[in-house]
Formats: sequence, C-alpha cells, structure tokens
Amino acid sequence: MFKLVKYFTLLVSACAFSAEALDLPPPVKIGYIEFPPLYDTVNNKAEGILSNITLKVFSDLELDYRELALPTKRVFSSLKNGKVHLWCGIQIESLKKDVWIGRQALHYLSLNIYSTVNDIEINNKKDLRGKKVILLMGYDYGGWGEFIRDGSNQVLFVEVKQHREALKLLQSGRFQYLLNYQAPMQAELEKRPIKSLRKKNISRLPIVFNVSKALPDGAGLLKQLETSLAELIKQNKVTVK
Repeated sequence: MFKLVKYFTLLVSACAFSAEALDLPPPVKIGYIEFPPLYDTVNNKAEGILSNITLKVFSDLELDYRELALPTKRVFSSLKNGKVHLWCGIQIESLKKDVWIGRQALHYLSLNIYSTVNDIEINNKKDLRGKKVILLMGYDYGGWGEFIRDGSNQVLFVEVKQHREALKLLQSGRFQYLLNYQAPMQAELEKRPIKSLRKKNISRLPIVFNVSKALPDGAGLLKQLETSLAELIKQNKVTVK
C-alpha cells in the first residue's frame, strides 16, 4: 500500500512539473547583425560587446533567449512582423512605429568621416554637397546615409559591401571621404593600418533595446530589460562605452 501511495505521489508531482514546464515563456528571439566587435558569430554562436551585455541582462532576469544572425533588412522586417522580438541597435526612423525604443544606452556608436587626402572640414550633412563619399551598403548612419543617398542633395557616392573594400577605394584617391562607424573600422585598421588616414567624429549614437510591438507585452519586456541594465551599470557589472 505504501509503495502504491508513493507511486501516485510521484505521478502527481511529475504531472505538476510538466504543467509548470508548459507554462514557461518561450525564449526571446534576439536578431543581430554581424558587426565586429559589437556582434560576431564564432562557431555558430554570437559573441561581442553587445552579446556579452545581453547575456548579463537576461541572466539577471532569468529569462531564456536565442540570438539569430540575420541580414539587416531581415532583422528590420522580422521586428515588424514579430518573428524577431528584440534588436540591440540605434534608433531607426523606419522602425519607430513598429518597436518600443529604450532610453538606456548599452553602448555608443561613434560615426566618423575618414580621409587620406584632405583636411576634414565636414561639420554637418550639407557640407557634403558636391563631395565624393564612400558608404557601406545597408547602413543608415543615423540619417546621414539618407541625406547622401537623396539625389537632390548632390552628393556623389558609391556603396561597397566590405570595410576592407571601402578602405582600398579611399586609398585610391578617387573618393574624398569615407563615412563609417568607428568600431568595425578600428577592427579593420588593426589588421591593415593606414598611416595617412585622418578621421573626424560627427556623431555619437546610443545603442538601445528595440522591442517589437508585435510581441505581447513588449513594452513590459522593455521595462524589465532597462531596469536590469540600469542596475547592472550601477553595480559596475556593465560598463557603457
């Protein structure tokens, strides 16, 4: 009789455990764009500055998550339809109506203008009129890219796929300026230094949590993420650079 009672006790406990397991929320799907040293994929796993911060925040909240490497356009379209729940990036004008945008910076993205042949006398977008500029495909550059790509602004530009390709084109002297973010440029320049390269910082853009509005209670998730991040920063467990 004792064995029978024990058996039923274990059976009920197992059922209860299974029910609890079924109630666990699905993992948060985080889309990311290859952007060393902020994000990189090594052995099919996300690594980098932002991946490390994400790990600390989600561990603090005891939330499960998955990181998915996707092309830029796929990240944005997936945020809109809810196939991706979260992206750590700068504010994108075309996403504003589709995502909850955080205020607490995870990192700052420095946008620079580079040149090898000229003193850099660019202080605002309008100073680029009549100039020859190199861009990286898919980058918005916090509104600078939109201005340059608008033909009415009379900026002659070319778009390339890789940072190495952009630097080679700049060195050729055919274009006066290269517009690019400091983090990936620094990584490329460590491999292939250019002594004559000049740079000028034109903006410092905060990287924040962007949570899909297609996610149920996405605003609530954003609040949790920001509260946790702020506390980790306060405890010196996360350093924002």
